[in-house]
Amino acid sequence: MKTRFRRHATVPPHTRDPFAQDMLKWSADFDVPSIGEDVIIRMNSIGRAKVVGYASQGGYLGVMIAPYGPPDWWIRQNGLPSSDNPALAFGTEISRIDAEEGK
Repeated sequence: MKTRFRRHATVPPHTRDPFAQDMLKWSADFDVPSIGEDVIIRMNSIGRAKVVGYASQGGYLGVMIAPYGPPDWWIRQNGLPSSDNPALAFGTEISRIDAEEGK
């Protein structure tokens, strides 16, 4: 698969098989979150974010996310987060939010 970045309007066909060559790979052990769903970005302690879309790069499927309160360094590097200025995160970089945690 090519390494180019590509946005997707809906979740494209994908697999959890890390050895697949002909499909995008989703790297988490949970289903791809829906647009509008909140997740936790574990990487670099970025924190809670809203899923605003989908994208792929390097053969992997990811979610486009807008962090709610990213660290100052993140804002300096990326600008203010929004659905028009999202970041790409892959399955292994995020966690689902438990129903109890969301309260």
